[in-house]
Amino acid sequence: MCGIAGFLGPWNDRLLDAMLDQIAHRGPDGRGIWRDREANFAVGHARLSIIDLSLAANQPMHTADGRYVISFNGEIYNFKELRRELESAGLVFRTKSDTEVLLRLFECEGQSCLRRLNGIFAFAVWDRALRHLFIARDQLGVKPLYYAAIPHGFLFASELKALTVCPDVSRDIDVGSVANHVAFVWSSSASTMLKAVRKLRPGHCAWIDANARLTIEQYYEIPLPPPSCERVEPAALLTLFDSVVADQMVADVPIGACLSGGVDSSAVVASMCRTTDPARVVTFCASVPKDRTHADNFGDDIIHARGMARRLEIPLVEVPTTAQLVDQLPQMLWELDEPTGDFAALQTRMIAAEARRHGIKVLLTGTGGDDLFTGYGRHVAAFIWAALDQIPYARRLTSRLISRFRSDFVLGRRLGRLGQLLALSEEEMLTEAMSFSSWPAGERSSLVAKAAGQWQASHSAPFSWLLGKTRELHPVERLLQLDLHGFLPDLNLNYTDKMGMQEGVEFRVPLLDLRLVAFAMRTPVSQKIGLWQTKRILREAMAARVNGAILRRAKQGFGVPLRAWMAGPARSLVAEMTSPRVLAARGLFDPAAVARLRNAFDQNRSDVAFMLFTLVCIEIWCRQLSCRPSLASTDARDAA
Repeated sequence: MCGIAGFLGPWNDRLLDAMLDQIAHRGPDGRGIWRDREANFAVGHARLSIIDLSLAANQPMHTADGRYVISFNGEIYNFKELRRELESAGLVFRTKSDTEVLLRLFECEGQSCLRRLNGIFAFAVWDRALRHLFIARDQLGVKPLYYAAIPHGFLFASELKALTVCPDVSRDIDVGSVANHVAFVWSSSASTMLKAVRKLRPGHCAWIDANARLTIEQYYEIPLPPPSCERVEPAALLTLFDSVVADQMVADVPIGACLSGGVDSSAVVASMCRTTDPARVVTFCASVPKDRTHADNFGDDIIHARGMARRLEIPLVEVPTTAQLVDQLPQMLWELDEPTGDFAALQTRMIAAEARRHGIKVLLTGTGGDDLFTGYGRHVAAFIWAALDQIPYARRLTSRLISRFRSDFVLGRRLGRLGQLLALSEEEMLTEAMSFSSWPAGERSSLVAKAAGQWQASHSAPFSWLLGKTRELHPVERLLQLDLHGFLPDLNLNYTDKMGMQEGVEFRVPLLDLRLVAFAMRTPVSQKIGLWQTKRILREAMAARVNGAILRRAKQGFGVPLRAWMAGPARSLVAEMTSPRVLAARGLFDPAAVARLRNAFDQNRSDVAFMLFTLVCIEIWCRQLSCRPSLASTDARDAA
């Protein structure tokens, strides 16, 4: 797990050094650069050493003949099998690293090697003979990769902030991305907050020729469920689960785990204890005080984590997360590369920092279980929508009965939100379910100022192609596809990677192994969700390993009680960042529409906390951007 950066164009070593400075946290164990001066190509690497800790495994790494040079971020879990295969074909290796295996595999198979990889990765390979650059990102987007294709060159890096130091990369804001963040808290597309910077999408790769012309290809597509699924056996899931977890425990450094007290993380830790001595599995859990206002659903994780730790006889480190959030917010948003108003990111960093203090560089997590086997409230809403839709008038009648519940307590908010969704057509329901707010779509659109520029006004724009592709599926399966294509890579995986790497800690996600993805797609909806239970097959498979209280536990959020926090300690911050003066100066949002949003929050008329907080985060992120300098043009380029 590392950081990579590079460029093809008229820039010098000072720019590459400045780019690597921005991602130095990703690789505290080493740093290297390599140049092909004749081709105006440069690549750098910041190393977090996990497999083969020797200097021989440092990067950038080149083949014996010098033709191919790689800079790689991630882990290839099946590298030992691939190495044995290559050795049987006569190849000789100089290191014990997965980097060299990936490099030699690319040397032999080129782009086709991507089909062979089981891992998490973002990497760049330079072909000195053809003067071509190849970049790729893993299938589900666990590792990030940003790029800027500008008229006279091409730049890439593990984090967006590394590209902002180039004076030739424009800092103009992408208003479409702003609108998506307002609607969904994240932006599900290749776009970023900057028009000039893009994200390579999960499962995609690209070639860049000597003239910096970019050609993007999709090499992996998340499978769709077949038209009909036969029942699958929980025992088969358990066997596969153990195999995946064992594969992801490969490392030459100690490995720990996040234990939130939920089904997913408990299942991962229980499986780890079957692979190694439980006393060596150090676990970490965020400790959040119970919300006394009853406006948010947080606070019980530590109780269940303690119970699971006692059962497995494993060490549990409790990590208090009651820091001054207002003070840490600006730095957090810049580190995320996106204005993501979710304090689960900050908690993730605190856990990573504590793990590092305990000498642990690798943590396994339960991320992905909700997105494969259901787990979010929107999945339950879609299940109920589908069931009531079979009965004439049932959806709309139920909607009228429950849609007027008050939003200032958890149950009322959930019932009111369900009532709102039941009144919609299927595709409207799916799009609205992805939003973190009950604010109507028309009102959301009005928030973005008309003067801010042209953008796609349709609130379903990020999902429209996927809605068309999944039309024959059950509504729950359609939502899971939206999660896997957007919510997961662009929110959860983004903050998990960025916050972990701030502390030099690698987060691994066993539940997102491609074998488990394929298994989940073969699993019928009825084995994933019912009226009273999500993740049904996973709970059944883990019945003998996980505490009954956890198996029966309802889904809880990970983060902080945002609604209570905004109404209390952060009230003055929200007022300042959404004042007419600040809004007019930035020019992104319509002051009148924002005033309506604030009134709805203050009067508890609608659940709009996340949307309102996102406006605050966008303003803070833009301020951070403006105060982060880029190199002068004369410093980034050598004199002609």
